[in-house]
Amino acid sequence: MHSTSKRDDTRQRLIEAGAEIIHRQGYNGTGIQQILESCAVPKGSFYHFFKSKEDFALALLDHYAMLFTDRVTVLFGEASLSPLERVRLFFDRTVERQRDPENPFGTCGCPVGNLVQELSPMGPALRQRLDSVLGRLEQGFADVLRQGQARGEIAARHDPDEAAQFIVATWQGAILRMKAAGGPQPLLRAREFLLDLLTR
Repeated sequence: MHSTSKRDDTRQRLIEAGAEIIHRQGYNGTGIQQILESCAVPKGSFYHFFKSKEDFALALLDHYAMLFTDRVTVLFGEASLSPLERVRLFFDRTVERQRDPENPFGTCGCPVGNLVQELSPMGPALRQRLDSVLGRLEQGFADVLRQGQARGEIAARHDPDEAAQFIVATWQGAILRMKAAGGPQPLLRAREFLLDLLTR
């Protein structure tokens, strides 16, 4: 049992270290050896846990999916906020992370969005996993939109699932635009446009 726990811990350390480095310098710009050295794992251990770098990328996407799920569960489950306020807060939290001086990766964009640009041409397995990660976020938004419609806060004419996909696509696009602008204005404009649209 102890050896299994130690093995799982080492695997998780590799994933977390890889997530940090890849977010900063990209998947193609990150070597396996750099990940191993960053968490003091002996050379050769990588292939004990992952069959290939692509297999590592799939595990990394599962890691992001778990983080997305946890974040959405906490934020969208906040009963003290109205559904529309939860949508606003989702965008505000993204802006806060971008502005946080303690977050060295605040201007690096969304880690999943960055990987979509790099990994989606590399085959169906990676593309499907990327789609699944973003799909979890879309489902969270769809649930909140349904709650907002039930309360009369969000216009009933919007299909929650389609609106959720539009919101996530707009959020991702605004983050990409924000990287070029060097500031949060594209995301703030997207937030205000979406909030106005949802109520009409």
